[in-house]
Amino acid sequence: MLPGWRAGFATTAPFHHATANVARLAGDDWPTLARLNALAEARGLLNRNGLPLRFAAQHARCGQWDYEAGILASGAVPSRERNWHDLLNALTWLAFPRAKAALNAVQCETLEKGSARGPLSDAATLFDESGLLLLARDDELAKLLAARHWQAAFVARRRLWDDARAYAFGHAVLEKLLTPWPGITAKCLFLRVDSLPDPGAPPTWLDAALAEAWRGRQVRRPADLFPLPVLGIPGWWADNAEAAFYQDSQVFRPYPGVAKDVTQSA
Repeated sequence: MLPGWRAGFATTAPFHHATANVARLAGDDWPTLARLNALAEARGLLNRNGLPLRFAAQHARCGQWDYEAGILASGAVPSRERNWHDLLNALTWLAFPRAKAALNAVQCETLEKGSARGPLSDAATLFDESGLLLLARDDELAKLLAARHWQAAFVARRRLWDDARAYAFGHAVLEKLLTPWPGITAKCLFLRVDSLPDPGAPPTWLDAALAEAWRGRQVRRPADLFPLPVLGIPGWWADNAEAAFYQDSQVFRPYPGVAKDVTQSA
């Protein structure tokens, strides 16, 4: 069962992207849609069609096409109050407005071509719900993670994380992190950057770079996003300070048919 309102939730590492906005929503109860909309207006949030973005009360379920098309046509994001899933979605819109708008446009472009979903739509849905963004100046760490060389990436070459940044993006994975367990897995997109942002809220240039990655079709199918057990990220879970944490093969799984990880020396 998910917890009730917990004002300090954004002080834990996976919620870095939400910290600045949560601080402005400080209070002893759930933020109202009106308070979220005041933040959206203050930041000048727009959808892909240039319409002001707002969070509108959702009173009935809707399918994916109606949900995505409605956001693009009106700027209104269906949202339920006192609901973690929708609050975390709103906080991600506030932190990554260009990237969220680009994902919405990708969904509308692909879904309107027919009733059947395709690989690009599936990838966009995966990232929107369960995405994680990994940044580094080179791709050494990303290659190890994508190959599921867990011991190398997290133990033998753990120092690589000193020169990397990770942002939990998907609101479903953020929701799971409210009551964490080791098996929580995100779908990771790696971006090479010239400089690393300071820890905390993502800068505007990062939002723009992520949006461009989706507009430029850097991701075309779910397989372009590699799985990453998020509580393995150094600093995100106290237990991972011990190398034994990464020995659980039910969490840190090798590729099918691969007997064990390949450990590289530091």
